[in-house]
Amino acid sequence: MKVKQLYIGHIFTLCSGSLIYILFRTPSLRMFFWFEKLHFLDFIKSLRSFTITNVNNFPDFVLYSLPDGLWVFSYVSFILYQWENKIKSENLVWIFIIPIISITSELGQIIKIVPGTFDITDLLMYSLGTLLPFLIYHKSITINLKHV
Repeated sequence: MKVKQLYIGHIFTLCSGSLIYILFRTPSLRMFFWFEKLHFLDFIKSLRSFTITNVNNFPDFVLYSLPDGLWVFSYVSFILYQWENKIKSENLVWIFIIPIISITSELGQIIKIVPGTFDITDLLMYSLGTLLPFLIYHKSITINLKHV
């Protein structure tokens, strides 16, 4: 399970979310500026020439919300992996910091304290990205929240 958790749960979901951005999102995103500075932009443009024509074949949630959920899933899977799937009071902050920031920032958009437009689908993807690793790896997770 540990190898699958690292490669599928972390690396595959991280790369999948990233590829959706690279292959289908608008080139005005900041990351394309970074690609240009790193001299990767020509390579990225050549990849996009094969994929960008298919952008309309995907539902909006795949292009705009799924990557965020995949990244949260990747983070939670990796942190659980790093802590050997042992949930203790001292690692709760590390496990949940990114999900809390993600969900809180999305909720902050409702009351206009965070820039952006609230999207219930983003909130759902963040929530699923947080919960699914626990459901998938539940057999290998141990919980010990007792203070020593």
